[in-house]
Amino acid sequence: MTFIRKLRHVTLAATIGLGTVLSASANAQTIVKFAHVDGEGDLLNNPYWTFTEVFDNVLQNQSGGRYKLEVFPNGQLGDLESLAEQNAIGVVDMVGGLNAGHLAAYYPPAQILEMPYTFPTTEVARKVLNEGPFGDKLADMIAEGSGVRVMSYLTGAFRNFSNSVRPIHTPEDMKGLKIRTQTVPLHMEMVKALGASPTPIAWAELYSALQTGVVDGQENAPYTMLLTNLQEVQKYYTLDHHLINMPLITINDDFYQGLSDEDKVIFDNATQEATFAMLGIIAAKESQDLKIIRDAGVEIYQPTPAEFQQFVDATKEPIRAFMEEKVGAELIDELEAAVKAAQE
Repeated sequence: MTFIRKLRHVTLAATIGLGTVLSASANAQTIVKFAHVDGEGDLLNNPYWTFTEVFDNVLQNQSGGRYKLEVFPNGQLGDLESLAEQNAIGVVDMVGGLNAGHLAAYYPPAQILEMPYTFPTTEVARKVLNEGPFGDKLADMIAEGSGVRVMSYLTGAFRNFSNSVRPIHTPEDMKGLKIRTQTVPLHMEMVKALGASPTPIAWAELYSALQTGVVDGQENAPYTMLLTNLQEVQKYYTLDHHLINMPLITINDDFYQGLSDEDKVIFDNATQEATFAMLGIIAAKESQDLKIIRDAGVEIYQPTPAEFQQFVDATKEPIRAFMEEKVGAELIDELEAAVKAAQE
């Protein structure tokens, strides 16, 4: 039994004891703690606010008021790494914004969600992960391995490459460029496979690093670029769609398994409706963000199908070899089959 799993059981025992006291009142309302690091009050700029508003409304209506969401925004309970741990041990019931990297720290196969050039569109990703059996199976696997269950895969905006040296139309144009990456081995392998030099740099230092030429470029979704005005220090932005920026809605699995079948359906319904609302906001925001980037003077390029295929071909074999060591060939095959089926 892993340390996290032992800690989960200790925490669960304490929670059950407290729940016994609270249930003395037959009509007691259960408070569900939901934490994220986003702000509140603005539909376009704070999509998690949209999610929690819709989720709580559905949750209270369908449960007859037996459940109510208590939201802790703006990182009140800690950063995402801390929230991942709190979610795993049951201190926080639900979290918005964890990604595959956070969960891979507890269950390495979760990083399959970050295989580059896997999903051709966000619609295909949604079909595979939120509507198909692969997403359900992966959620079960992650829950068993980490104690955290994925309730929704938020298949939002794609990550793309930007730089200040030259337009990138094919992998050939990336040769010799220094591209900032996160300290994620998979991301670094991808950049190397495309011919560039991956250079991990802290997020807080990225603007300065781009401004002074420590690195030539970076890779992020449009709204992430705008968070620190990276459009001011970049000239070219290529919509190669190598990764989907895929935050997750997660729930402590012990909490979820403790629900009745009827209440599980209520939580699932609330998640589905809130996800639909949030993804609509994210789609609208992406169009707005691309316009802001273009208006700032950044040249935006959409690769042709033939050019896009060159990115896929350059990364396929080295990334598969890297990932097979982490997650196994069988899971990769299942994901690729699910993606193919979603396009038929």
